[in-house]
Amino acid sequence: MDQVIPWPQADAYVAPTTSETRLSQKEAPPSFDWVYRHCFVDVARWVRALGANDADIEDLTQEVFIIVRRKLDVFDGRNLPGFLYRIAQRTVRDHRRSAWFRNLLAKQAPLTDLVAPESSGFQTIHEREKRRVLESVLARMSEKRRTTFVLFEIEGYSGEEIAQIQSLPVKTVWTRLHHARKDFLRMVAELPSAQGEK
Repeated sequence: MDQVIPWPQADAYVAPTTSETRLSQKEAPPSFDWVYRHCFVDVARWVRALGANDADIEDLTQEVFIIVRRKLDVFDGRNLPGFLYRIAQRTVRDHRRSAWFRNLLAKQAPLTDLVAPESSGFQTIHEREKRRVLESVLARMSEKRRTTFVLFEIEGYSGEEIAQIQSLPVKTVWTRLHHARKDFLRMVAELPSAQGEK
């Protein structure tokens, strides 16, 4: 049975620099502990960008690292972010494919976010509605464009970093981002406006 890996505490995580996550072609694969400590938050961000629901991000990230633990000894030491990204991509894809079955078995609606005591009811509803609209627009985009858009616009990765983790030419990243922005603006423009508000 696979070992459950604890979710790292925010203060325990030290974000890697770009040079730390990029291994040269001649370096040996790092230890699992090093990969987990330095790459966990990035992998969680990629899982989110790949379209996972917020409620599933932690579990899917844990699944990614269970697979990483099994496969790290056959990793050739080149492009660690690309290696991790491909595992995350497959894990999220498999999760989404089986979602219809889980939804069939789950008769109850998902639990809603807990409301902070200082938040007003109106403020909470407004934030949830904005998030729902954003998620519905992103869900209508192609997976490749959406992932690039979320990684760049929301998660703050550079085009070069996205190219490395997705094992793509930088020009392809910029092309996807260009088309994703156009898609996003078009879909937002197509949203029904609140005619009653002035």
